[in-house]
Amino acid sequence: MALGSNGLVIRRVKKVKKGGHHGGAWKIALADFALAMMAFFLVLWIISVASPAELKSIEGYFQDPMGPSDAGYSANPIDLGGSPAKSDERKLDLKLPDPGSVVTESKDELRGKGPGSSESKGINQAIRKEMEKMNIVVSKQKNLRIEITPLGVRITLLDDPDKPMFERGSARMMPDIENTLLTMSPIFNKVTNPIVITGHTDSSKFSGSGGIDNWDLSALRANAARRILEEGGVKDKRFAQVIGLSDTIPYNRFDLNSPENRRISITLLTDDAYKKLLDQNRRYFGNPGLQSDIKLTPEKVF
Repeated sequence: MALGSNGLVIRRVKKVKKGGHHGGAWKIALADFALAMMAFFLVLWIISVASPAELKSIEGYFQDPMGPSDAGYSANPIDLGGSPAKSDERKLDLKLPDPGSVVTESKDELRGKGPGSSESKGINQAIRKEMEKMNIVVSKQKNLRIEITPLGVRITLLDDPDKPMFERGSARMMPDIENTLLTMSPIFNKVTNPIVITGHTDSSKFSGSGGIDNWDLSALRANAARRILEEGGVKDKRFAQVIGLSDTIPYNRFDLNSPENRRISITLLTDDAYKKLLDQNRRYFGNPGLQSDIKLTPEKVF
């Protein structure tokens, strides 16, 4: 204190600025962190208690929020009752391109161009190289197609009216197609990828003796191709799936009765595609009781 001439007392107060580690910014950061952790554990709990169908619906929503999901029938992850019901009627494929127009890639084809595409290219090159060693030129084979798909490399054997693959209305192979499969068996043994075989027919209705129809023919012919490949040396454990699809997946969509639609497809799966196939089959066709063995409550999660 200082004493002036007029008797006044002057008091000097030193102002201290508050801040630094004494501020309140850390409280905001802590609150944000706590909120993020609560949301994280809430997601973990939802995943643990949701059914496979609900998980698939949520996955489809985040892949395409503005369009229909892969498993559900609503663009919303939570259906509040306003979405249309599923119709069992067969609808017209309105996405078919006009003849002569440019075909745009579908979502499935675009998704196939991920990490597995490089593996598919390697399988494709290995198969073509082995075929060249055996003097099999794919470009000269009218009824043989090799294509890279989202699942892997697909070898398609198309029917030829002049040289049919099977006897009409039967799963008995003609000698030419049987020799072709026996010749290709060593080529398939050069790679270790799992194999999926699908049989297909055209849309012409067929009803043979014993009530055999297109469903029976497609399944029997796919299994006949598997047997021939096994005779050629392909081990039974290599086959991941053998199914008949009748006329549901036409190769020539503009002419449903085209001979091209009568075919056998042999697909060499990539590792990722094989894992997804196994997971899908376990969820859709496995024992549902095993799915609910582990039940987590909110108390256990939090």
